[in-house]
Amino acid sequence: MRKLILCAGLALLMLACNEEKKAIEFDAMTAVPMPTTLASGLSFPTDSTLINSWIQESKIVDNLETNKDIITHGWDIWDALTAMTDHQNNGQPLRRFETWYTPGDIKSALESLSDNSSFKLEDLKRAHSGQLKVPHQHGHVPEVVSGDVVGFVKYDPSSAAHIFNNQLYNYKKLKSMIKPGKIANIPAFPSSTVAIKPVFQVLTDTASVKIGPDLYQIPAWPGYHNQISMDSVVKGGFGPTAWDNFVKITTAGDTDAANKVFSIKDFINFKLNQAQADSIIAGGTNFITGGTPKAGDYAVLVGMHVNTRENQRWTWQTFWWSEDPEAPQSPSSSLIASQKPASLDRAAKHYSMGVAYNMISPSQDYTKGSNANTKAEPDKTSVYAFNPYLEAGFPESTFKAGNEKVVAAYSKGYQRVGATKLPSGKYEGGVMNRVGIQTNCMSCHGQARMYDVDFKTASNSVFYITDQYFSLDAPYFESSIVLDFVWSIQGNLIDE
Repeated sequence: MRKLILCAGLALLMLACNEEKKAIEFDAMTAVPMPTTLASGLSFPTDSTLINSWIQESKIVDNLETNKDIITHGWDIWDALTAMTDHQNNGQPLRRFETWYTPGDIKSALESLSDNSSFKLEDLKRAHSGQLKVPHQHGHVPEVVSGDVVGFVKYDPSSAAHIFNNQLYNYKKLKSMIKPGKIANIPAFPSSTVAIKPVFQVLTDTASVKIGPDLYQIPAWPGYHNQISMDSVVKGGFGPTAWDNFVKITTAGDTDAANKVFSIKDFINFKLNQAQADSIIAGGTNFITGGTPKAGDYAVLVGMHVNTRENQRWTWQTFWWSEDPEAPQSPSSSLIASQKPASLDRAAKHYSMGVAYNMISPSQDYTKGSNANTKAEPDKTSVYAFNPYLEAGFPESTFKAGNEKVVAAYSKGYQRVGATKLPSGKYEGGVMNRVGIQTNCMSCHGQARMYDVDFKTASNSVFYITDQYFSLDAPYFESSIVLDFVWSIQGNLIDE
């Protein structure tokens, strides 16, 4: 009898162990929401009054944020996004952001809803973390050469539900809200919203990427340096193909930073499944380096834009992989790096952050502010926060239409903040930021809107601008619907 009890106990113990090891498969899971308490101890979403008090105390040095409250909050968000969950896909553990919804997921759910009126977003079954595509912003600017990055947009559960419930991808619905001569707005996203754009480099077996057994190379941000002339950046941008700086990634060996070799464990990464590989090929991605993605190839995270709707103009932080994450190149800094939470894991610690919670400093009001230096505010300055893998490749031509539209909206002599003087007469107002390395997420995303145009020409509503202040009631928003800083709505419209 004692032997029988012992055997039964061992069986139960083995069963319990198996239960502990069993991870939740991707098609059975729900998107994991943000934690209600962040690494610093603040709640999420953080109260907008507190965030706005930080913004009023923003201190910009060399065009970069130095306010430690803002910097800490940015790292708090990164810590939450990159935390591991108990979910997995294709045998790989998933971080919080990987469990979230893509625009493709929401579109699939909306199609199911049209067939079944009781269908809910959480009913959607997903086979992978998302289809990798060329970022929309690069597709709108064909002259930009930004290397081989592909990625997807991701929404936390609350923002995905907001899009789904309000049918914000429905082109006809948005168009019906536009009123001639008026500024229309979509329903504001909830304060819990987090929207991200992760971009990856796929380690294909082409000769220019795979340089040895289990050894690959990718371009790494060297920072903007004096050897690169502003004239060349104005003409051709400063994207990955111009950096002339590479790191090697070993998928089987150890890190040897002195020789620019880094373990795959130093990168947030996942392996493509067949559907993801096929989607890259089907998307017609023109890899500068060539190569054909296949199932099992690593996709390594090289950059990620992150924005939260915790206040009206959102919070903005952007991350990229860095060779020396403790002493990163601008638009990050050693001060920014010093505020990283200890809870970050090995891979997440290897990323640098740029952060901008205001367009220019001192921060201007939601409406009727100005870029002009005045007696009351003689030292207005730009706040830069761009992603090397997403915006650095943008030349002046990327922003020409958008900047001219902003200029036309204001009176003659409207003074802009920036580092480079334009040829006389090209723009009114003296100085202006011109290229991708002089951008700020808030300024550009604030232009997200859709005019009363045909569905097939809706992309003509896209106007990017460099870092500068704009008013939320700017006259060029009239006769359009403003998309609450979310470009991905305009990029994923459905004509129904």
